[in-house]
Amino acid sequence: MAEYRSSGKELRKSPRGVIAGVLALILAAGVGYSGFLVYHNMVSLRPDPALQEESDVIIPATETTAAPNQQDFIMQEFPVSAVKSGALILVNDLYSTEDNDENLAVAADSRNDYFSVRDRNILLRTDAMEALNQLAAGFYKATEHTDLMILNAYRTKTEQKKLYENGLKKAGSDAPSAYSLPGCSDYQTGYTLDFCINKRGKYSDFTGEDDYAWIPEHCAEYGFVRRYPPEKAAVVAPIDKGEWAFRYVGLPHSMFMTQNTLCLEEYLDLLEGYPYDGTHLFEKDALGREYEVYYVNVDPNGEAETVELPVPRTLRYTVSGNNRHGFIVTVELPHRETSWDTTVIPESSAETTEPEDTETAQP
Repeated sequence: MAEYRSSGKELRKSPRGVIAGVLALILAAGVGYSGFLVYHNMVSLRPDPALQEESDVIIPATETTAAPNQQDFIMQEFPVSAVKSGALILVNDLYSTEDNDENLAVAADSRNDYFSVRDRNILLRTDAMEALNQLAAGFYKATEHTDLMILNAYRTKTEQKKLYENGLKKAGSDAPSAYSLPGCSDYQTGYTLDFCINKRGKYSDFTGEDDYAWIPEHCAEYGFVRRYPPEKAAVVAPIDKGEWAFRYVGLPHSMFMTQNTLCLEEYLDLLEGYPYDGTHLFEKDALGREYEVYYVNVDPNGEAETVELPVPRTLRYTVSGNNRHGFIVTVELPHRETSWDTTVIPESSAETTEPEDTETAQP
């Protein structure tokens, strides 16, 4: 067959050919322009170091954080009023509280044999009471002392008012009371207690010295912290509250606070930087158990009576208000089963007793 070569006249003579040629030219131009845009768009997406902002949240080097996508969360309804209850509530001159007698235990009936109590009026929240028994057992195992005594614990607003007014009388009209304002005392939470040393009905101040240094050194392992650490006097309160005051905040919070030298006020400020829809804080307790912690903001003065909080579907968790404007959710991550080591005390044990004289005034 003879070879056929087109001279181009057929294209010019055929309308269909003309249209096809025009479309081909348009398509070629479009591809070239698209490539130009893609190239320049890729260049424009390169991060500009000048536009990158540094985070204000300081994350301790010993801890790790992760986004809230590793657990299966569901929404659970809670009363907004619960923001004023829980082991992490803050009570001071700025954030007051009202009487709350829920989950209070009579220490004389609930204590073990490792410590004594001043009288039957000593009350503590049940979770704090359980942790106190474990702490006292650990102290006995380490030192064989049974002379720890709980001098003060939960107070009502009326009781705090009496102490405050008596403090004013002793101090004089121009001096502040040695006690917090009614409604502003951490003792009204039911999570704060005062230690003293009880020796045959007479007692002395707890200073955390000698064998008793074990308490401040190890209390965080059981969920306790010093409520008013001396080095935080400018943060925690305008007056000295003493070395004897300890506060239950629960695990793993006590460990994190102690390891990072934080008082309760500072710790709660830190937690607000870890919202549910952002980065979560991961902490460990003394046994190596891991916890995921996050914060949920809420308006306690709003019209809504309930709020939905994200909680894990299958894992154990606790929810505590901060007595300000939010909730802290603490999720216990899967771990090996462990338990506190408790030792049976000999039959000769400390007993509940009324002290014969009083030298210490607690706020």
